[in-house]
Amino acid sequence: MPQTERNIRKGKLYGVIAALTWVTIWPLSKIITRDYPSIDQFFIAFVRFFSAALAIFCIFLIKKERSFLSTVKNHWRLALLLGFFGIFGMGSLVFFSIKYTSSVNSALLMNSNAMFIIVFSVFIGEKITPAKGIGALLGAFGCYLIINNGFGLKLFSSATLKGDLLALGAAVCWAIYTVVGRARVKNVNSTHISALNFFFGSLMILALTFILGVPATGIFQPVPFSMMLYIGLIPTAYGFTIWYYALEHVEAGALGLYQFLVPLLTAIIGVLFLNETFTVFTFFGMVAILSGIILTGIIGGEKPAGD
Repeated sequence: MPQTERNIRKGKLYGVIAALTWVTIWPLSKIITRDYPSIDQFFIAFVRFFSAALAIFCIFLIKKERSFLSTVKNHWRLALLLGFFGIFGMGSLVFFSIKYTSSVNSALLMNSNAMFIIVFSVFIGEKITPAKGIGALLGAFGCYLIINNGFGLKLFSSATLKGDLLALGAAVCWAIYTVVGRARVKNVNSTHISALNFFFGSLMILALTFILGVPATGIFQPVPFSMMLYIGLIPTAYGFTIWYYALEHVEAGALGLYQFLVPLLTAIIGVLFLNETFTVFTFFGMVAILSGIILTGIIGGEKPAGD
């Protein structure tokens, strides 16, 4: 088998594995916030991204990647900006959303970020094609159905409104992160910049906990702490690393299809193992969002972002 074909097959396999690891983030986070309410969501986010950063730093040290120091020197300001939106903003809001809504809603709404990417991309000179426009409208309609749980306007009576809006906020932050990164990150090692994003973003989260006086209660309980470490090391450090490897060998549009596994499998896990409700409007909303992502990602040339 030629080396190129082997790399493509390996890239596709890594893409599937990365997506499957990301599926576990929402159910485990829901278990932590539900069964260990004394643990603040800021600390869950901090442990996730700080442990991920340390793990990748250790890999750089073992591999003696001296080029990482050059990335730090030349791109630390950009990493600060990306860390603010992609890690501090997205990471914190996702965990808070899971506390106030179902893991199903949170995963679906977070993965609607493609429609926000379309809107924000206008500011860096990209055009909204018909496919992208229709995809964005489908995504917006899907979000409305999930948050509203129906066609008639009853948003403010929704029991999960707060969590749903937080998940949408996380999607907006990730969209800004993606667009800024697309405009500013050129010829920069993606693993290097991601590790810096994780590090700076996690420090911002930690700083905010000190400013707000958030107590570090229950963090080191064996069960939730092991879950938080798992989320940091496997879906985040390992998942992002192999995803970037996959992007080097597989077209982004084709690889983006694997991310559809995340909200779909999260919904199945939430219903079967977490006793979460999956209404007919959640289903229609999921179909609308995923259809919108397909239009923007495959037909319209838009790449869905990661989690």
